[in-house]
Amino acid sequence: MTIGIIGCGWLGLPLAKALINEGHKVIGSTTSQEKLSTLSDAGIEPILLKLEPMPVGESFYRLFEAELIIINIPPGRKRNTPEFYEEQIKFLKYQLQQSTVKKVIFISSTSYYPNTDGLVDTSTKPDFDNGSSKGVVKGENQIKQIEQELIIYRCGGLMGGERIPGKWFSGKVTQGANTPVNYIHRDDIIRIISSQITQWPIQEQQQVYNLVSPDHPTRQEVHEKMAEKYGFTPPIWGEEASTPSKIVDSDFKESNLKSPLDF
Repeated sequence: MTIGIIGCGWLGLPLAKALINEGHKVIGSTTSQEKLSTLSDAGIEPILLKLEPMPVGESFYRLFEAELIIINIPPGRKRNTPEFYEEQIKFLKYQLQQSTVKKVIFISSTSYYPNTDGLVDTSTKPDFDNGSSKGVVKGENQIKQIEQELIIYRCGGLMGGERIPGKWFSGKVTQGANTPVNYIHRDDIIRIISSQITQWPIQEQQQVYNLVSPDHPTRQEVHEKMAEKYGFTPPIWGEEASTPSKIVDSDFKESNLKSPLDF
């Protein structure tokens, strides 16, 4: 199968390599001219594409000649507004509507859900007043308008490789020691996506899954375990032991997903 990956970064690049190892042809995009050679060396047909929010790049139409497209671009909350991300996804929606692409995978986030201080699942509605990310919700609303078969993965906190829980807070004061976490390891994301590409669900045209570890230890448990394992100073826990949160119900409980304590 020919697969297009829009966004060959921390997740997209190793995902592309895994799919190539399984015999797929991968066309992948990057926003960096310098990274084109990295993609090419990995066996990926490299495409330069920036969404500003309209496309800037070279031959990006090639992506939309694939049978399946994986959209893996985060909202970029520090730089762009939710409306900017919405326009980025809207452009991709228009391109898909004019293409021969048959299937789409959209990498989303569990920040879609509000902080209920309890369990949330795919039936839980967003609530901007209680922590739902406007960018994530607006992006999903756009991609759900396509006619192709669509899988949306709402991923928990992305961990693996250089992303180690708690390391950024090393030696710093932080809150929420007793707050439950919702993490997912990069290797598990890649494994689940690879598996579902070959065993594509046929029940509905559009499906949404929570891709998160079914284990939800506290922030303190995870961060201190990682500090011990990787040799950095643990965080300093402030007085606010619990912060607004949710526990995301995993749709892959039987898939042997890694516990955050084992990252």
